[in-house]
Amino acid sequence: MNKLTLSDFNFLLSETPIKPRLKNELRFVTSTENMSDEEWNDRELLSITDRNGNKGVLLISIDDNLYILPYEFKAGITSLSTGRSQSIICDFCQTWQYGNKAGSISFSKDRVSSISYLCCGDLKCSMHVRNKTSAAHTSRAQLREDLSIEQRIERLNSRMKIIVSGLPLEPVHLSM
Repeated sequence: MNKLTLSDFNFLLSETPIKPRLKNELRFVTSTENMSDEEWNDRELLSITDRNGNKGVLLISIDDNLYILPYEFKAGITSLSTGRSQSIICDFCQTWQYGNKAGSISFSKDRVSSISYLCCGDLKCSMHVRNKTSAAHTSRAQLREDLSIEQRIERLNSRMKIIVSGLPLEPVHLSM
């Protein structure tokens, strides 16, 4: 993903049909202030959240196109019958996560329906597929996966293409 400034981000938001209240609540600087240029380059997706972390936008970079998906997030996955945390495998990056480090993310398809996915609670799937997190190392041991980093990145990109194709989205572009 190309590095974005706050003004770039605000322009992209103005080009995207997102509720004004959500636009005002997004914390771009807080979400990105500690990211190096390398971290920007290593991102296929980036979460920009509101103060509470339960709403935001997911920036997804696919084939030099940038998509902005508003989402709602619910942290923690628990069993309905026992109330205990359940481990999941992220629908985006296929990383195994403990229930308290997992979540569910929902995207609106239209005014009345939405689609939900199980996901990593931190939404750092790009870092997980590159083995740059402790969750990635734990996951590789739990799943006994022997894919290369490049293969995991390709799997993440393929999954992002499928998700974006199932939603009524158009890519957004910075005007140069």
